[in-house]
Amino acid sequence: MSSKYSHKEKLSRKLEQNIEEQLQNLAVSDKDDLSPEEMEGISQDLFEFAEYNAQEAERTGYSNYSYWRSTFRMFFKNKMGVAMLAVMVILLLFTFIQPLLPDQYDPNAVNYYENALWMEIDADASVELDAIKKTKGSLAEADGAEGILTYVKVPNSWGVPKAYAQEAADSEPVELPLIVDSANKGWYYAFVPTETPYMYVNSEDGSKTTFQKAVWIRVDEEGGIYSEGIKYTEGELIAGGEEGTILTYFQAPANWGVPQVNAATTMRGDPGIDLTLTADPENDGWYYAFVPAENMMLTVTSEDGSLKGVNKGIARLSPTEIKVKTGFIDNMAPNSVFWFGTDPIGRDLWARMWSGTRTSLLIGIVVALIEAVVGIIAGLLWGYVRKLDFIFTEIYNIINNIPSTIILILASYIMRPGVLTMIVAMSITGWIGLARFIRNQVIIIRDRDFNLASRCLGTPTRRVIVKNLLPQMVSVVMLRMALAIPGAIGSEVFMAYIGLGLPTDIPSLGNLVNRGRSLMMAPTLRYQLIIPAIILSVITICFYLVGNAFSDAADPKNHV
Repeated sequence: MSSKYSHKEKLSRKLEQNIEEQLQNLAVSDKDDLSPEEMEGISQDLFEFAEYNAQEAERTGYSNYSYWRSTFRMFFKNKMGVAMLAVMVILLLFTFIQPLLPDQYDPNAVNYYENALWMEIDADASVELDAIKKTKGSLAEADGAEGILTYVKVPNSWGVPKAYAQEAADSEPVELPLIVDSANKGWYYAFVPTETPYMYVNSEDGSKTTFQKAVWIRVDEEGGIYSEGIKYTEGELIAGGEEGTILTYFQAPANWGVPQVNAATTMRGDPGIDLTLTADPENDGWYYAFVPAENMMLTVTSEDGSLKGVNKGIARLSPTEIKVKTGFIDNMAPNSVFWFGTDPIGRDLWARMWSGTRTSLLIGIVVALIEAVVGIIAGLLWGYVRKLDFIFTEIYNIINNIPSTIILILASYIMRPGVLTMIVAMSITGWIGLARFIRNQVIIIRDRDFNLASRCLGTPTRRVIVKNLLPQMVSVVMLRMALAIPGAIGSEVFMAYIGLGLPTDIPSLGNLVNRGRSLMMAPTLRYQLIIPAIILSVITICFYLVGNAFSDAADPKNHV
């Protein structure tokens, strides 16, 4: 269809029209042969040579087809490939942006607990106390104030909170002045004296408090017993208990009936005393009893004795104890400060994860580029220049018969551990597979007609290789490069696994996976393996799918 609009076709049609007009003027257009007289009457203008322009003639031999434009058009039709490319680009960019974000930790810095505490209170008056810094800026200071700096944050519905400290759970409380932290909205702070380390917070109207004068004990379906100071019942607390007793509420599954409770002291072998539970008239399913303070260890069974709690309940009034925590923040689960948690020596896994991803991607991309450049050049020469076939074949036999793992290990032993060592060790043998594949492809197409024609016209070897051979293998090269990147990252993970990877002060996915592997058997620490494994999987899948999609798009057979 393109010939319909070509420059050559337009010129031919115009010339035909001119000839027809001339013949019509001579009234000889309907004759196949002319007499000598008629031939002499034809204008000599019809026999002049048409003007010839070599550049225009060459241009008419081409269409508007563009290989790379068609390749990218075909690639962007693949929605999965485009989505994976977007994920890959975002991941790559974020690894470089992450250190520039605010409040980021150094990936190699050991983080220690602060000399202060942060108390966060939710709507149910549950308290979360931690020594991890949750406010911005420097720690608060006050002239002449002594005690432990404690930050407090309450729900907005509490209004302006009030804080109290006491020497023990049953001693007289002393009100503490809470100061608004101007640098952190919603936070207050106070200095809790060490001689009165027990603290609780009330709402402005006194309806909410973190320290109830009672204990709530709940039994779940599996028999687990939870002892909490959070108020689970409605209405006022039951009054009338004797001095030295603790109001304790009980709730058990319906199939337990009325729970039976035995209260014992902390001494081993104490038979304890059986408590008589009373149904709470204001809260269906709840019972209560006044437990002697010394008999705090509670054993709960079902009404018929067939079911028993798997652990003991504890009847103990529990205002929050303000006690500074020391040491580094080791094995901290993911939280609002350390999004991916911390490792066994308190380093931030969020910072280490992205720093390690950046390092591993750098290694993978550089190794892939080296393998591509060396492999393409060697493969083209190996396949096209017949005199070099013997030399490259022997090199291939030597390298291919030595396990790549041994070469990696030897290079790591000989050279100083580092990123450069990993790149060199992987690049020594990585190019040989691509070179052999390209050599085989070149042998298949080097004697085709278009290459023979180029050689007959005296086209230099370099031009034949670059213009005739290399474009035929773009799809294969792109696929091999895309797979080489996750392959290099996998090799780096393997080297870390056998103890020959990067030093621990250079974060990498290999180091992180190897560290997490040793903690896999601890359920609370599995996040240290799961998180880097997920990122490694995402990188591998993205490069694989993008490489396949671009390989298909680069194949000229698909350009229709």
